[in-house]
Amino acid sequence: MGLDVAYSIEADDYIDPDRAYDLYWSGAITDKHKFMCPGTNCTAQVTCANLTEELQSMRVVPHYRVYGKNHSTECEVFNEKPLGLNYEDVEKSEERVTVDQSIVDQFLLQRPSTYYDERVPPKEPSKTVAKTVSIAKRKADARLREIGSVSKIYSVRSVVSRFIRYKKDGSLEQRRLNILGKDVPYRSVFKCVWEQDLSSLPEYPIIYYGWAYVNRLKSNRGYQIKFKKELQFGGGRLTTTAMIGDRLIDSYKIKKLVSTRLEKIVAAENPTAFVFVYSRPVRNVSGDRVFANFEITNLDMIDINYECPLPKAYNK
Repeated sequence: MGLDVAYSIEADDYIDPDRAYDLYWSGAITDKHKFMCPGTNCTAQVTCANLTEELQSMRVVPHYRVYGKNHSTECEVFNEKPLGLNYEDVEKSEERVTVDQSIVDQFLLQRPSTYYDERVPPKEPSKTVAKTVSIAKRKADARLREIGSVSKIYSVRSVVSRFIRYKKDGSLEQRRLNILGKDVPYRSVFKCVWEQDLSSLPEYPIIYYGWAYVNRLKSNRGYQIKFKKELQFGGGRLTTTAMIGDRLIDSYKIKKLVSTRLEKIVAAENPTAFVFVYSRPVRNVSGDRVFANFEITNLDMIDINYECPLPKAYNK
């Protein structure tokens, strides 16, 4: 049985691999081995594989792996049963359909202010006691796959990571993503930046992806991302770009992850990246040049990769 969540000893909470990844790169947690099985009264050790890797691909996706053998007799993971975590009550209208029909992740466009807050566990508690305390705190918004919802996610990086994970485990067709209150199939969220007319694209943000050149701005105050394939408008081609300012990077909680990738890419002989951006391209005119620009005001809405992390069919 795969684990959607594990108990983090450092965070004193049940968290999914994507949040563990965010917390590691923000410095809130430090050790990929400090996790425990989420089963009832279980102290089996869990590791978050690929937690420390700052690249993402079909082979490198954060996920939990149980490596301890001391499962409790009541442990649902050991007995291959649905997890019995004690969530707070929720209204029936909020319940999701079961796994054999649909599983919905919720993509929120703003993290709560407490997302990166560090919890301080009681002084030297037993592992069982610490887990029991955490269960009592747990909110209903982190539901598990058995009841039709995994958890809330807050970044394009996490959407891409989930897509990759679901593709590998064969559950992609059952997975949907809720954005601004609307459930849509995961596949429909992605659109390649290709030679398409700007006026034919959706009038709302989705996740656009494709290869792009990455350069340091002449002002030395940020980076320009220029997609290799251009959008079109009125029969002409539009240079298709996104800008990331240094001030935006400095204000980002996990700036180490973003800055590491950007610096490596710009220093490479061929400074290109495979980019995902949740936005809507807008036509801008600067002098005698016309652009299609993806505005970025939150770095959670963009993901920059050294290689295409998706299957070959998406590598365009």
